[in-house]
Amino acid sequence: MLSACIQITNMKHTFPIIAGLLSAIVSGCSQQNSNNNQGTTAFPPPHIYYRSYENVNEEGGYADGTYCATVEYYYAATGTRSTYTLEVEVEDNELTVIHWPNGGWLDNTHFTPPDISDGSASFTSDRGVDYTVEIIGEEGDCGLSGYAEDEDNLLQQEEDEEEERQRLREEREEEEERVEEDRRERRQQQEEEEEERRREQEELERSEEEPQAF
Repeated sequence: MLSACIQITNMKHTFPIIAGLLSAIVSGCSQQNSNNNQGTTAFPPPHIYYRSYENVNEEGGYADGTYCATVEYYYAATGTRSTYTLEVEVEDNELTVIHWPNGGWLDNTHFTPPDISDGSASFTSDRGVDYTVEIIGEEGDCGLSGYAEDEDNLLQQEEDEEEERQRLREEREEEEERVEEDRRERRQQQEEEEEERRREQEELERSEEEPQAF
């Protein structure tokens, strides 16, 4: 019985030592994991479009070349606003050309080339069309729009609408002239009828004044 009590007493002294050792081990592992986490590099989530090393020049921005971009334009004269995916050209970090699907283009003879080193640019052409351009990929990386109205189409649309407005004005003026002509004819007819009634009344009065023959 005395031996069993001694063993129990020794175990009571041993448990705190074991618990202390376990606590020290757990603390050391936590510190090591913390240090490892501090040395880990966090990668950003994937973006729609990363500029590759080939199309980034030494000063930053874009190397000279052709890219695909979303092109939005707004023509206040007709209220037309459209967005397309088109190819554009960049030179010295400036937007210089927009290519239309029909083979035409809008180049820097019609606008002042804007800076596009951060991937986007806005400008107004010499015909008063407002553009917003954002590069979304390299040449061949994007599905391009198969049709887009260029500035010639916009100006033709404005001319067509102006011709239509002019035609409607002329039709309205002609209709107003016809209405006025009808009014004149009715007034003239009323005057003639009034004159005829007056003449008949005068004749009737003269006949009543003349002596009756027996």
